[in-house]
Amino acid sequence: MTKTSLQSLDPRVQKQFAAGEQNLKANPQYAMELAAGLLARNPGCVDIRRLLRKAQKAVLGTASGGLGGLLGGLVGGPNLKLAESDPAAAMADAETRLAKRPGDVGAHRQLAAAAAKAGLWDTAAFAHEELAELQPKETAHPVAAAKAHIEDGEFDKAIAYIEVKLRAFPGNGDLMEAMRAASVAKTMRKGNWEGGDDFRSKLKDSDEATRLEQASRVMTDAASAQEVIADLARRIESDTENLTLYREIVRQFTVVGDFESALAWLQRGRQTPLGRGDVSLERQEQDLNLRLLAGRIKAARDAGDDAGAEALAREESDYRLAAATAMVERYPNDHAYRHELGLLLLGRNRLDEAIQQLQVAQRNPKLRQSALLGLGKAFLAGRKLDLAVEQLQLAKSELPVMNDLRKEVVYTLGGAFESAGKAKEAIDEYKLIYTADASYRDVAAKINAFYEKSGS
Repeated sequence: MTKTSLQSLDPRVQKQFAAGEQNLKANPQYAMELAAGLLARNPGCVDIRRLLRKAQKAVLGTASGGLGGLLGGLVGGPNLKLAESDPAAAMADAETRLAKRPGDVGAHRQLAAAAAKAGLWDTAAFAHEELAELQPKETAHPVAAAKAHIEDGEFDKAIAYIEVKLRAFPGNGDLMEAMRAASVAKTMRKGNWEGGDDFRSKLKDSDEATRLEQASRVMTDAASAQEVIADLARRIESDTENLTLYREIVRQFTVVGDFESALAWLQRGRQTPLGRGDVSLERQEQDLNLRLLAGRIKAARDAGDDAGAEALAREESDYRLAAATAMVERYPNDHAYRHELGLLLLGRNRLDEAIQQLQVAQRNPKLRQSALLGLGKAFLAGRKLDLAVEQLQLAKSELPVMNDLRKEVVYTLGGAFESAGKAKEAIDEYKLIYTADASYRDVAAKINAFYEKSGS
C-alpha cells in the first residue's frame, strides 16, 4: 500500500470524489456510500478517507460515549497485533468499525497504528487528529498527529496544527518540542542538509562551493547568511551546548527573514544549560513569535481575509499579554516588565490591575513619567478625574522639554480637565502644545474652536 494523492488518481475517480463533496449536505448518505467505494479501491488516499469521515459524521453522528462507547471500550479496543502483522487488513477492519460508529476511539487508534506501520503517515496524522477531536482534553493525540505530519515531511502542516493546539494547551512541553522538531526539520530541508548524502559531506560540499564563489563575486547579505548558517549548523552538531553558536545562527536566520527557523534554533539554544536561565533569549523568543504573527496578519490582509486578520490580531494581543504576565511572574522585581504589563492591561481596560502594575513601575526613574501617564489614563478611564489630574500634573512637572512624551501628558491632562468640566484649564494645556507643535493631534481644531466661541 502506497500513499496516493487525489490529483494522481484517474480523472473519473476525481469526478466521483467531487460529486461526493457536493452531496455532503444535500445527500450525505450517498456521499458516504460513494466515498466508501472509492476508499476500498484507493486506500492510500487520505483525501478520500477524510471525505468518508465527514459523510459518516453527517449520517451517524460523532458520539463516542454512552453505553455504546462503554461497550466499545470493553470489546472494541484497537487490534494492535493485527496493525503490526497486517496493516492493510487492520486499516480495513478499522474502517468497518467506523462505518458503524465514527466516534469509535479504538478504531481510530487501530487505524493510526496500522497506517504508521504501512508508512502512510498522512493517514496516521488524520487518525490522530480525529482522536484529538473525540478526546479534546488528551494532549497525546495532537502531539502524535504533529509527529506523523513531520514523518510525512509536511512540516508546514505540523507547525500550523501545533499552533492551533497550543491555543488550547498553552505552554505544553510536548507540543513545544514537536514545534521545535518540525521547525528544525524544515530548516534542514531548506538548507538541503538531509537526504541521500551524509550530513557532513553536504556541508563539506557547501564549504567548498562557498570558497569558490567568494573568489569570484561579492556576496549579498542573504547569500552570505545562508553560507554562514551551514557552517554554524555543522559546528553546533559537534558542540551542542555552545550558546554563542545558537545566538549567531538565530541572528543569521533573522537576516534572511526566516523567523520560523530562527525561532526553532533559538528554542534549541534555550534547552542548553546556559540557555535555560538566559532572560534575553526568553525575550528574543517572544519577539520572534510576534514577528511571525505580524507576518501572518499582513498575509491575511493582503489576501483580503479581514476576518482572519482580525482573529490573528486578537491572538497577537493575547500572546503579548500572556508573555508580559509570565515575565512579571518570573521576575517580579523588574520594573520594565511591570510597566509593559501595566500598559497592556490598560489597553484591555482592566484598570485596577493596570494601576497596580504601573504604581510599581513608577519606582524606576527611567520609566517614571511614562508610568505616571499610564496611571493618569487609567484614573481618567475610571472617571477618577481628580486622581487623573494629580498624576498627570506630576508627570508634566517632571518633563521640562516639550518632547513627544510631554505632549501626550499635557494633551491627556487637557482631556481630564475637559471631562471635569474645566474648559479654561483644558484650553491652557492645549495652548502649551499649540505654541510648540500646532500639528499635534487635534489641538489646532480645539484652539480655533475656543477662539471662535470666545470671539477674540
